[in-house]
Amino acid sequence: MTYSQDRFRRQIAFKPVGEDGQRMLSDARVAVIGLGALGSTIAERLVRCGVGTMRLIDRDWVELDNLPRQALYTLHDAEYHSTKSMAAAAHLSAIDPTTHLDPIVADVTHTNIRQLLEGVDIVLDGTDNFEVRYLINDACVALGLPWVHGGIVGAAGQAMLIEPEHTACFRCLLPEAPAPNTAGSCDTVGVLGPAVGVIASWQALLAVQWIVERKDSDAPCRPSVLSVFDLWHGDVRKIQLKKVPDCPCCGRKEFPFLDGHHSTDVQVMCGKNAVQVQVPSGTRIHLAELAQRLRPHGEVVETPFLVRFSQGGSTLSVFADGRAMVHGTEDPVQARKIYQRWVGS
Repeated sequence: MTYSQDRFRRQIAFKPVGEDGQRMLSDARVAVIGLGALGSTIAERLVRCGVGTMRLIDRDWVELDNLPRQALYTLHDAEYHSTKSMAAAAHLSAIDPTTHLDPIVADVTHTNIRQLLEGVDIVLDGTDNFEVRYLINDACVALGLPWVHGGIVGAAGQAMLIEPEHTACFRCLLPEAPAPNTAGSCDTVGVLGPAVGVIASWQALLAVQWIVERKDSDAPCRPSVLSVFDLWHGDVRKIQLKKVPDCPCCGRKEFPFLDGHHSTDVQVMCGKNAVQVQVPSGTRIHLAELAQRLRPHGEVVETPFLVRFSQGGSTLSVFADGRAMVHGTEDPVQARKIYQRWVGS
C-alpha cells in the first residue's frame, strides 16, 4: 500500500471518491483567496483531503483577535506579525508535507488576478469583501474557471458553486453590491467560530465534489443552488437559482471589476478604524531600508514581509509591494498624508 493509499484509505473507501477520485484530488490545483476565518479553514480541509497543489493568497497578517475563529493560526503567529499566507503554508506543510503550497502575500486587484489564478483548476472564496468577490466573479467567468463562493456574518452564512456557462454567477445572485454599511460584516456584527467551520467545510465539500466528479465525463452539470444557513437556529435552506439571460457578467460578458472601473487607491476597512493605501502595480519597497529610516521616529517592528511603524497615535504597516494599512483613522485623505510622510509618494 502506498503512502497516499494508506493515509487516505477511509476517504478512498467512500465510493463517490474511490481511488480515481483520490488521484484527481492529488492532481488538483486550487487557489484560496483570503486566508481569514473561512479561507484558512477551507485550506486545512482541502489539504487533509489530499489536494495536491494549493495557492494561498492573502494581503494581511495574523492578529490576536483572529485566533478565536481562525483555528489554523497560533499565538506565536500573532505575536510575530506573521503574514497569513506564510503562516498558513507553514502549518499546512506540517499537516501534509507532500502538498505543494504556493503562499503569496498580495492584495488581489484587477492588475494581478489573472496572474494569481494562472494554472489553477478551481478557486475558493475566503474573502469578506464584496468588491473582491465581484472581481473574482468577473475573472472566473472571463477565464472559464469554477469558483466556490462563501460568506458568514454572526451565525448566518451561505455557499454556492459557480461554474461559468453552466450555473448562475455571483451577479445573477446579487447584481449590485449592497450600499456601504447596509450589510453587516464580521467586524461590525461579529462571527461565531463554530459557524465558520460549517460554512468553510461546505465550501470545501463543494470543491471536492467538483474535482472528483470530473473523472466521470457523463456526470451532469451541477444545478445552481445557493445553500443558506441560520446555524444559531439550526435552519438550512437550498435556493434554486437560474442564470439571468441579461446578467451583466455571464450574460453580456461585461467585466467592469476586472477592467478596473471599480478600483480605488484607498479602501476604508469596515469596523477596523483603518484605511488601506494601494500603490501602482510593480512598486517595490526595500523593507530593511524603510525600517532603518523609521526607527528614529517611533516604534518599528520588522518582519521579512512587512514593516510596522507606530507613531503619534497611528500605526502604519507597509508591505514589500508598497501597499500599506494605516490604523488609527478612517479618513482616506489623512491616511494618504501619513503614507506620503513616512513612505513617500
